[in-house]
Amino acid sequence: MTQRRKALFLTKIILIFVIMILVGAMAVWGGGIKLRVTAEQANIREKPDIMSAILQQLPEGATLEAERKEGEWFAVLVEKQEGGFILGYVHESLVMVMEEAPPEQPQQREQVEEQGQAVVKPVEKKREEKRERLNLAFWLGSRHAAVGDLNDGAEGLARYYESRLAAAGDGEVEALHSGYLLGAELRIPLASGFYLALGAEYSSGEASSSVAYKEGSSEALYSTKPWLRTIPISLALLYYPLRFLYLKAGLDYSFARCAYFYRFSTPDPFEQTESWQEWTGKASSSGFGYQLGLGLEWPLGSRISLIAEAAFRHGRLNDLEGEDFYQESTNYQSHEQGTLYRIRATAGGPETFPLVFIRDREPTEAGVVDVRKAELDLSGYSLRLGLKVRF
Repeated sequence: MTQRRKALFLTKIILIFVIMILVGAMAVWGGGIKLRVTAEQANIREKPDIMSAILQQLPEGATLEAERKEGEWFAVLVEKQEGGFILGYVHESLVMVMEEAPPEQPQQREQVEEQGQAVVKPVEKKREEKRERLNLAFWLGSRHAAVGDLNDGAEGLARYYESRLAAAGDGEVEALHSGYLLGAELRIPLASGFYLALGAEYSSGEASSSVAYKEGSSEALYSTKPWLRTIPISLALLYYPLRFLYLKAGLDYSFARCAYFYRFSTPDPFEQTESWQEWTGKASSSGFGYQLGLGLEWPLGSRISLIAEAAFRHGRLNDLEGEDFYQESTNYQSHEQGTLYRIRATAGGPETFPLVFIRDREPTEAGVVDVRKAELDLSGYSLRLGLKVRF
């Protein structure tokens, strides 16, 4: 399986998880308010109305969870006899909030009419707002980035040899776009529904490919393998319009390191030897960018949730500095430190080809018609799947 197919397969798997969580979250609300039945019997009704049909009856002491409160009614999920869940309502006079309600005070009571019967309702103190908690999220996933000049250089050199040898190439140069990622994020509560998120992530990807050239009895092989590693540090704001859905926007500062590898070889069938040349270059840079994201949460327990997040990141890095190491079959070697450049060069004809190399100064050789500093484009999307733990 090629690198591109592996990345596409991983992306499809994560997309399936995101869709499953979205459907599950909409079908099953994640409960947030723990309740206990205080009356001899609590009626779970179809609508927040005492004349509405009864879906289920719960005995005193039974516990349940409510997603929200609508006036004097709690919205709860109840299990149907035939399976599945349905949203129902229970009156506040029949239940008590387990963690926040004070002990019952018998001397202070009032009555509520329900289907013509008087129901005793304890007078409770005003319920405090649910306290937001510090939490930690960690995930793994897949990232897709544009990359840009590094891919152009690998493809351009293949076409350069094709023009110079006047031979059609057998094979394609695979562009580097996708890779895996893993990361973590500390989320600090600011206000109801708002969090400040401090995060760090590591992503890595590479793409290997080769092109064979054959013209008559002459043969040649070109191989290439660009790779990219990034570590973005992020500061973002999260907002939860719903308990299971959040929006994210923030700034990134990314540290990136990229590399190229080019190898051109021509075997000699008579001498049973091979003539070859290799270039290996590594360069790094850092800079600011931004991200926008959409996330879903599916509670697995009182303090742990499954999270799925899709995000778009934008960032471009210039001034890539590094070193190039050149060697060939004659045992000649050279080492050069400098800047990663993108040039356009000819192979003896009118057509020009994009090439990417590290040079200690701006290239001015014969055949070079355009020179600029190479750019690393980190813009793209990421899909993440992980867990969130509340402290």
